[in-house]
Amino acid sequence: MIIHRSTSSPGWWLSGAVLLALAWWGKPLVLSDQFENHFYGLFYYSILAGMALFWALPSEQRFAKGIFERRTMLLGLITLRTLSEPVSAFSEIRLEQDPNLFRKDTIWLMICGQKGDGEQAGQVERFAFANWPATARNLATAQATAAALSQASGLPVITAETRAE
Repeated sequence: MIIHRSTSSPGWWLSGAVLLALAWWGKPLVLSDQFENHFYGLFYYSILAGMALFWALPSEQRFAKGIFERRTMLLGLITLRTLSEPVSAFSEIRLEQDPNLFRKDTIWLMICGQKGDGEQAGQVERFAFANWPATARNLATAQATAAALSQASGLPVITAETRAE
């Protein structure tokens, strides 16, 4: 079984700590005697609640017994929703680099294949397994994860060099 969890990232935990700090920082808005501060406090905590909701629902991607799964978890503990596809729906594993304007590029580990018949014939079926900021260490991690997925699933790893051939 190969698993990639969002909760294993230090950034996820740091984001949770920042949300807690922001909640504490906004307390004077709701503890004030002025009506205007209560209004701004309501607005502030509404936005903070939306951010906490997105933070509290991380995803987990995994490959086990010939099935790729994406699970949405509550705080990384309780499964709320599962989407799954059999390995037969895919034909290759790709490492793609997505350019970013304001930060490091992103490396994506994608599982790709062609959709079958019907209206969507010829379109590419894609399953995003993992992503990392583009650093040398993360590139090595992405390549190792791609190789492990390739060995477990039997799908070939296609890189920019092998695509050009």
